[in-house]
Amino acid sequence: MLYVIKYRTTWVALTALILAMATPAASAAAISDTTCTPASMTLPSGALYPNGIARASDGTLYVGLVTSGRILRKRPNENWETFFSGAETVFASTTLRLDEQRGLLWGNSPDFLPTGQIRAHRVFALNVSDATINRSLTLPEGGMGNDLVIAKDGTVYLTETKAGSIMRLRPGEANFQIIFRDKRLAGPSGIGAAGIVLIDDKVMAIANFGSGKLYTLSYGEEQPSLSEILLPRTIENPDGMGLAPDGSLIVLENGINSGQGRILRISDPSSTGLHRIEIIREGMESPVNLDITPQGCAFVSEARIRHRLLAGHEAEVPDSFRIYQLPLPLSSATH
Repeated sequence: MLYVIKYRTTWVALTALILAMATPAASAAAISDTTCTPASMTLPSGALYPNGIARASDGTLYVGLVTSGRILRKRPNENWETFFSGAETVFASTTLRLDEQRGLLWGNSPDFLPTGQIRAHRVFALNVSDATINRSLTLPEGGMGNDLVIAKDGTVYLTETKAGSIMRLRPGEANFQIIFRDKRLAGPSGIGAAGIVLIDDKVMAIANFGSGKLYTLSYGEEQPSLSEILLPRTIENPDGMGLAPDGSLIVLENGINSGQGRILRISDPSSTGLHRIEIIREGMESPVNLDITPQGCAFVSEARIRHRLLAGHEAEVPDSFRIYQLPLPLSSATH
């Protein structure tokens, strides 16, 4: 972000995953869909502030960076390599979403932390086969994208974070269209609408990074309706989100001010009433984005970028950056 439901496991596998969560994270390669144990993968030297992350069905990982257009790739049992070096129009990857059916890797490239001439915020798509640019688009009204999600038909939905808009790009269309805008999705500090998840073909969930609130939007209706997901507390900078196989919403709590980054779980997000917030993991430093396999294995990027956002700490660059892998707790409905 600035900074998808995919099937069932057996009782034996679930028990093994839950027990494994109690063990410390360790360096490991990306593993197959049949196994998911807590692990961490250290990125190569110079790969600062990971954010966008996407995982292919064969286990290949793609990771983008906040302040560089470079995109890393890690095939199973192989080392990290540069998949895409960046371009004049691809200078960041704060989200990555893989459309395997069409062979495209979509990403968001905002000029979030400009260091020189300000560049137009963009959304891009790369051809997975050869890492060439397939699409490069600016947004209506000079908007700044935050996160995106891809529907089964290839439609791209994007959160625009400044004005609080939801944008849509259908296959074959030349430009994004604004389909919804609401001040509740704008951010008090300029960063509003962030994580986005399609719960089904009619309802999506949206996080507001600045306000700490979550919403559902009935985007499948002629007149979309925005409803707040009622929670016992606001979330400190909710960022990337994903949907677990059991339909629960996985939310990354960035925690800019406190430094208390967490992975949260909210069951049945489209239901009414007060929802319980379950903490899956805490003690993280700016968790920003994730991808979830059909079996419930989450891959999470930890940006460690809060020092760039806190006055007087700009020079305190961390010495390493990691991607975390962990099994998600699943309800009995998935068995």
